Amino acid sequence: MIHSLIFIHKWAIHMTRMMKLIAVMLATYVVSTGVLASAPADGTLTATRSCEAYISKNKRTNPDHAKIVVGQSYAVIEVNKVDNPSWYRLNIPFADPQARWVADYCGVVDVQIGKNGGGSNECSTPGLGDSYVLALSWQPSFCETHRHKPECQVEDKKSYQARNFTLHGLWPNKRGCGIKYEFCGEVRSKPGDFCDYPALTLFTEVRNNLKQVMPSAAAGSCLQRHEWFKHGTCQTQWSIDEYFDIAVDLTKQFNESGMGYFMSRNVGEIVAEDEFIKRIDCTHGLNTHKAFELKCKDGNLVDVYIHLTENINKKENFGDLVRNTGREFKSNCGGSFKVDPIGFIN
Repeated sequence: MIHSLIFIHKWAIHMTRMMKLIAVMLATYVVSTGVLASAPADGTLTATRSCEAYISKNKRTNPDHAKIVVGQSYAVIEVNKVDNPSWYRLNIPFADPQARWVADYCGVVDVQIGKNGGGSNECSTPGLGDSYVLALSWQPSFCETHRHKPECQVEDKKSYQARNFTLHGLWPNKRGCGIKYEFCGEVRSKPGDFCDYPALTLFTEVRNNLKQVMPSAAAGSCLQRHEWFKHGTCQTQWSIDEYFDIAVDLTKQFNESGMGYFMSRNVGEIVAEDEFIKRIDCTHGLNTHKAFELKCKDGNLVDVYIHLTENINKKENFGDLVRNTGREFKSNCGGSFKVDPIGFIN
């Protein structure tokens, strides 16, 4: 009886070890063959269907109801398995968060598996952009979540940033790279702090104009350095001075077209998106609002992304730059937004 118990005990230990070994071998097989393991990828998916874009493909979570747009190309950053992927993780600029899963039947893919998304030479080579995005901020809303920044200590209700959109950046865009067409110069990644980038030398007039429309440049927290090295280096059309001169001009054109007045007149109020859209179309031309993306947080309008054509010249009519961009109006604001006043509300 005792011998039988000893035999059973040894047999149980042996089987436990065998099961662990099989589990390790199976895990190794899964990872090496890609049967179930996800993997980084680099390339594009061009949408042929308007499919939902999920944060979690397993739970089908899509809280902002994001969908890919037929005809648009998106950067692929991950696949669900190496062999015959059935899901692709994309960078979708208008979604929040931007990394989303879509099914394989939603588009035509051109990817290399095993590379980091957006990391190809093509996505960091200057002069390959096919459009631009003018990124503007409503500074009071931005400062609600960035109170520590020196530019957010300004509470003057008559200041430029209290009554106008401010410049975030002018971004060269390459459709096949999604949001990852960046760092095309000698600096290849973001340092720990914006002021850790190399200093920029700008003409006095350009520097002063930039300080007016970019609060960070005036406050010394160096957003202009980040914008140049991450985005400006990917265009070859302008020098540093010309790049910021164009960006300042576009920002002022937009504000002076009546959009700055529209926002300042509605400070502290809830604005319907339809009213904002009507003002854009009235000012810049029918359906020009389609080139716009509105980004809200906690009900406040924070950012406006404006898609522009590839060719931009100083003093060119703003409406001409946003017509026929092939875009569709996007917003996560839910139909209305608040125009946050400058200063913090306790």
